[in-house]
Amino acid sequence: MPKLRTIARRSFLIGSVAVTGGVAFGAWQALRTPANPLHPAPGSGRAALNPWLVIGRDGITVIVPRAEMGQGVQTTLAALVAEELDADLAQISVAHGPPAQAYFNGALFADR
Repeated sequence: MPKLRTIARRSFLIGSVAVTGGVAFGAWQALRTPANPLHPAPGSGRAALNPWLVIGRDGITVIVPRAEMGQGVQTTLAALVAEELDADLAQISVAHGPPAQAYFNGALFADR
């Protein structure tokens, strides 16, 4: 039977600090707030309030990052926004979201 090697105290401390730093950095990366990917042109009269809603003089645009596959996601979200903002449904337009970290499904990291 081979003899087990003992770990030196210095090696244990250096390894522990490296692992702890890696875990802390990974947690910070996973929990940070992603940047807003919508950048309306200056002077266009449009404002991106968050990654899902753009309000302008010409109307309201709802960004839907999920594909429409028959479930009515785009129509339902447009109706919900129109209801909450007391706007006419004709003022609401729907656009597909650009690829961005803000639209990532973070359900894995959410509190349950």
